[in-house]
Amino acid sequence: MNANEMGSFFENMGMMIKAGITPSEAVGLLKEESEDTDKGNAAYEAMARKMSEGSSLADAMKGSEAFPDYAVDMVDASEYTGKLEGTLFHLSDYYRTEHSMRNTFVSAVRYPIILLFMVIVVLIAMLAIVFPAFYGVYNNLTGSLASSSLNYINVSFTLCKVLMVIMIILVILLLIGVFMWRGGKSATVRGVLSKISTFRQLFDNLDLYRFTSCFDMFISSGEMQDEAIAKSLPVAETDGLKKKLNNCIEKMRTGLSFSQAASEEKLYDPINNRMLIPAERSGMLDSILQKILTNLKDNNETYVARIANTVEPLLTGFLMITLGLMLISLMVPLIGIMNSIG
Repeated sequence: MNANEMGSFFENMGMMIKAGITPSEAVGLLKEESEDTDKGNAAYEAMARKMSEGSSLADAMKGSEAFPDYAVDMVDASEYTGKLEGTLFHLSDYYRTEHSMRNTFVSAVRYPIILLFMVIVVLIAMLAIVFPAFYGVYNNLTGSLASSSLNYINVSFTLCKVLMVIMIILVILLLIGVFMWRGGKSATVRGVLSKISTFRQLFDNLDLYRFTSCFDMFISSGEMQDEAIAKSLPVAETDGLKKKLNNCIEKMRTGLSFSQAASEEKLYDPINNRMLIPAERSGMLDSILQKILTNLKDNNETYVARIANTVEPLLTGFLMITLGLMLISLMVPLIGIMNSIG
């Protein structure tokens, strides 16, 4: 299942369990509904079969092989502590947000591809229509002025071809990156884009958001803090965050609390780190984690907007400058010829 499908599954399960329907009956209802759409049907059939044999929801999810391990672990812990309903809604919110962020990121990449296609179309029109027309004009003229004008046109024609090749290469690279991202090779694409400061900040913030959301869900499900970090560790994708989390686990095993270990490792920015210690001491860790998640989500949107707002004027400006140079190289010689004739 993708993020959107899992978000829908956990939301439907949460609503049915809240209405008093047992997990096995809820899965059976989802299985019947999926028969009309074929969406998630194989996973629901596997889960319904396992639960009819007496398996728990977590075991059925694991047996279907349609859910990540940390989601299964969270449901397992919530079933043990009696907090299944809240955990299902929490998982729904998590995957809905994950899906929304992915769509936002894809939209930020889609716009440059469309704009690059527009630049390529304009350059093709220049090469196929505009330049041949001016070549015909200058070839019918004689004299030194016409000869020098042809030199201007040749330089402009060559420059236009070079720019078009560069644009095509950029589009191909972007499309390859999108297909690799969707094809399960996101780590490779992330490694390349991370060399750019804004992308690196975005990926680090996304990674921290995923971890914090999972950690909050495990804590809400009744897990101990060090176990919650260990079980949330698989969602971390950057080496820097993995190292900090492992250090936090080691420090917590020596007696430090999560807030103290996170503060020492500078897991969050100074403002969020300062909120953790008093919140944990006052028993308000859950609410502060939700506040931190909101801040991280706002940061994600800021980074994506910054990327889009940077790429858009750069490509638009490049298009305008390119067209301006092409028109100048074509018109200046023609104006000179017209003046000499006049």
